[in-house]
Amino acid sequence: MGVIFSGVLHHLNDDERPADPVRWWADRVPSGSRFYISHFRSGENGETRVLEQRLQDSLGRGRWRTDEEITDLFGDLVLLEPGLVYCSLWRPDPAPGDGGTDNGAGRTDLTVWEQLISCALARKP
Repeated sequence: MGVIFSGVLHHLNDDERPADPVRWWADRVPSGSRFYISHFRSGENGETRVLEQRLQDSLGRGRWRTDEEITDLFGDLVLLEPGLVYCSLWRPDPAPGDGGTDNGAGRTDLTVWEQLISCALARKP
């Protein structure tokens, strides 16, 4: 079973308990099920903070969270490789002729917008 929270949980404020829907589904699906979460990620620089505020002003709600806060949403689920990464780096296509997979490690050409959303995949034990 696959459960996808893509562009969902970051629209819930802390008082709306964003981990609860993940826990609810985790309690109901069989072992081995996968959970995908994408989430607005707190910026690490002034430029991303400006864009964060611009998005908050236009959406009127929601929350940007740190990497730790995002991974905490998975609760007891087991994060799979490559863990929490910028969405644009998660399972990207391999380089031409590479034949392997590339987790984007070492990539430094991310746009500011790409730095504002991260994702991860986890498995129910």
